Amino acid sequence: LSCRPPPPSLRSHEEEIPELEIDVDELLDMESDDTRAARVTELLVDCYKPTEAFISGLLDKIRGTQKLSTARRSKGPRPR
Repeated sequence: LSCRPPPPSLRSHEEEIPELEIDVDELLDMESDDTRAARVTELLVDCYKPTEAFISGLLDKIRGTQKLSTARRSKGPRPR
């Protein structure tokens, strides 16, 4: 996610747009989507762009990752 920089009147010439890292493993370890959404919202607090669509899409992808992980575990190890 790349956040829109603040208007020129609010930023210095040397200021760069910070990179944002979201630890997906941390989110996967959380109990609920509400907890995940709260954590991502906290991380995006300085983002000037609307974040709701991004958070919703990220949570959808995490749910998909969880389903894949559960399906692989239930099938057992793959034969070689």
